[in-house]
Amino acid sequence: EVIPAIIAIKNGVPHIGLTEEEILDLSQSGQEGRATKVTTRDLPFLMASGGSKNGNSHEGKGHVWGATTVASTMHLAHLAGISTFVTGGTGGVHRGGELSLDISSDLTELSKTPVVVISAGIKSILDIQKTLETLETLSVPTATYQSDEYPSFFSPHSGIQTPHRVENATEVANVFLTSKYKLKLSSGMLIAVPNTHPAGQAVENAIQESLNEVKELQIVGKDVTPYILKAVSEKTKGESLLSNIELVKRNAKIGADIAIAICKEENKFQEEEKDSNELHSELQEDESNTPSPSTVSSPSSKVIVMGGIVMDLIAKPKKGLKLILSTSNPGICFESDGGVGRNIAEVLGRLGAKPLLYSAIGGSSTSSSSGGGGDSIGQAMIARLTKECGVVVSPDSIHVASSSKNNDDTNNTHKNINSTRTATYLAILDHNSDLNVAIADMDIFQHIPIPSTEILQQADALVLDANPPLQSLVKAAINATSSTSTTTTKVFLDPTSVPKARIIGTCDELLKCISYAFPNLDELLAMADGWTDTNAELNEAKQDGLKTIKLASEELLKQMDPTEAHLIITLGCDGVMLASKKKKESNNNTKEKRKEFEFIHFPAKEGVNVENSTGAGDTLCGAFINGILNGKSERESVQIGMDAAILSLQCPDRAISPKLGRHF
Repeated sequence: EVIPAIIAIKNGVPHIGLTEEEILDLSQSGQEGRATKVTTRDLPFLMASGGSKNGNSHEGKGHVWGATTVASTMHLAHLAGISTFVTGGTGGVHRGGELSLDISSDLTELSKTPVVVISAGIKSILDIQKTLETLETLSVPTATYQSDEYPSFFSPHSGIQTPHRVENATEVANVFLTSKYKLKLSSGMLIAVPNTHPAGQAVENAIQESLNEVKELQIVGKDVTPYILKAVSEKTKGESLLSNIELVKRNAKIGADIAIAICKEENKFQEEEKDSNELHSELQEDESNTPSPSTVSSPSSKVIVMGGIVMDLIAKPKKGLKLILSTSNPGICFESDGGVGRNIAEVLGRLGAKPLLYSAIGGSSTSSSSGGGGDSIGQAMIARLTKECGVVVSPDSIHVASSSKNNDDTNNTHKNINSTRTATYLAILDHNSDLNVAIADMDIFQHIPIPSTEILQQADALVLDANPPLQSLVKAAINATSSTSTTTTKVFLDPTSVPKARIIGTCDELLKCISYAFPNLDELLAMADGWTDTNAELNEAKQDGLKTIKLASEELLKQMDPTEAHLIITLGCDGVMLASKKKKESNNNTKEKRKEFEFIHFPAKEGVNVENSTGAGDTLCGAFINGILNGKSERESVQIGMDAAILSLQCPDRAISPKLGRHF
């Protein structure tokens, strides 16, 4: 569906779209002296004066209107995010313009404003040939719709060959979007639609007579067009008006088709032209590890993700079969890009957050310690992240391990091999697509770099998975939340696994920096049990699921960010529990505050066809973080995260659904 928006200036205020009453008033304002022709240069004067002409008030005389030209309409349409504009005819070079320099600002606006203008061609009272030459000089893509001859407004014939011919709306859309996204041109595009009304030639003859009258009467400048239009209408006894109406209708129909085509095709161009492409290409081509001058070694981002990049190898029984241990099972095996940090970064990237990822990949025998290079698996995963998902990386943020070919210590051979190749995770799923067992080869994570303090303190969020060394996590979190920071950087943590969750649960330095954590139930208990002074009731309460969750959550929340902390606890088929600690003023008059715990349960949606659960938790985490960064509440963000996770649950061959960017 296409919604038309007539553009005009009412009492000094641009209006994008008019009511029927406003359209009627605008049509009457010219005869009543309440309208002014407004091109781009006139806009600031009319707006600053509130629409009054020469400073005179319009009170008591009706609304004062500014009738916008092609140029000013283009400018206002672009400001409003409108890419398609339909009009009758466009301005150009006046006859004798090589002497008078009387050239319409429509041409200048077409050269700098990315809007498709659909018209019946250049007004025939102008010099069509010189106008087309000027458009060529200004690099404005110009074409005629389904004709090799450029039209002359009322008539489909001018005797001048068109610069280009287009056959349909989709072709126009692809040319315009190629100019905008691939060539980075700022110009608009002019599409001429030949007028098919039978009175066209008679009107053209009347125009030529009127042009002679203009010369005799010495009419010049902006008064020429209104005089000729009125004279032609009288000479043709209204046929010019009927022809004008028909050509506008035809233009509008074709313009609507073009607007729809641009809307349908633009997403494809946007996906192909992600901002991270340039950084990715620089990272890949820099095999000598010498950053190019245009590479930013540490680009700033509002979201920093520090965690693992993993090649996931997934196996599960064929549909209808249960997993049988200690033997071979008929099934399906596939590989996908994974790693908790990488997955969360992909979700944030697909949702438009442009996260900066800090991670590590394995190195080839010729790669150096950082920057370019890397084994083929790691290189390919980085390329997909930046090209397809909108994730940002730099030579400083991705460590590429160097191999140790000359190491003589045979006892360390296994360690050296593991620490120089991209992490791999082998998962065996059961018939419900839930994890049965997994093996993780992830020594490379010891080399994940720590973002600089400057980068961290410019960010709104630091997202950690528990794969980097504990001391690295502590340093990053402390630097991000330092009191010297100019912004409030919130730290989000995914504990990744039960063993790592237990280690994190013993680290007071890290926990007090965490504002949000995303454990599953087992990880929650591991983090809470990690405290040597944990409430004794915790172990006794494990038979009562809800009581266990609350006791463990309260114990953990006490150790987290003292200002405000939240746990987003995933419970599998039982949904999600949001546990929150907020500081609240006490009832007495002192400045002391008391802690308040709140628990909200979000049931899982029923009837979801689960194909793959490996990335659902990471999807929930990334979408939740994106919600918080966009001003949503914790409750709203949990719901956003759960809705996003459903898409990944239904994606059979990837941890993270590529549909995220189209649905959120």
